[in-house]
Amino acid sequence: MNVMDEPVEFPPGWFDDRQTFMGLSVAGAGDWRETALTVMRSCPALRSVNREEMESSLAEVSRENALDLSKIIAFGSLLRGPLPSLVDADEQRDSLLAQLLGQLGSDARFWTNHGGAEDGQESGFLSSSFYVNALAETTIDLCLIGVSPKAVLVLWRFEDD
Repeated sequence: MNVMDEPVEFPPGWFDDRQTFMGLSVAGAGDWRETALTVMRSCPALRSVNREEMESSLAEVSRENALDLSKIIAFGSLLRGPLPSLVDADEQRDSLLAQLLGQLGSDARFWTNHGGAEDGQESGFLSSSFYVNALAETTIDLCLIGVSPKAVLVLWRFEDD
């Protein structure tokens, strides 16, 4: 599948643009971080994120953990924690989010500012409490950045208390 040929269509209410940002770009010739920052510049809440801050705040996660993080970004609450329903299987939700991550290809790698990423493969991203290394101009934010040789995906949730 070509990265941009089959965009994933989400039902209304997913990735609410008041609290979330989603951007997908063809990978640039340079470092993926520059492509991610370029994508992020289109979102006012993310314009102040700089490369050094981003590099020091991100940790790599598995595709499985990236799927859990995408659930939180699409449907969670950073102030109240992930909704308990995110742990339960939901065929439509899980399929569409897997398709979104799948647009990057099987060789994609994923990064997040979720503090649980420091726990490696044992991370429990859907637990009721967590911390993040905040990067955006909001009280709290959570990002997932997916990178492949073909594309860069930026998912971000931001909330003020």
